Amino acid sequence: MKRKQNYGFKIVSFFSLFENDANKDTDKAEHISAFFENASVYVDETHLTKIIPLRDEIMAAGIKHKDAIHLATAIIGEAGYFITTDKRVLKYKSERVSTINPIEFIRIWEGQNDDK
Repeated sequence: MKRKQNYGFKIVSFFSLFENDANKDTDKAEHISAFFENASVYVDETHLTKIIPLRDEIMAAGIKHKDAIHLATAIIGEAGYFITTDKRVLKYKSERVSTINPIEFIRIWEGQNDDK
């Protein structure tokens, strides 16, 4: 896992890059790539031995394959929050990562930054 300092709070994985590379909308793919460039953590393929069993555990809770990989890489990258609008993923509960919708995340983030 590679960490950069002072670039924000995003975690990007090899799987996110793979999915974006398959994006047929080149304009969207470019914007997503630019968003990924500011990631503070990159979870690469060397973590597959951790990702696969974690993915299987998450799938057993009813989460689809690709979403389970994203959640597993977020957990391995030590994300505090997994931000999504997917209702099925939002139902996933874990002590290792909090699934949260963007609006709730912004409320929490603004509350933490009120005094700054």
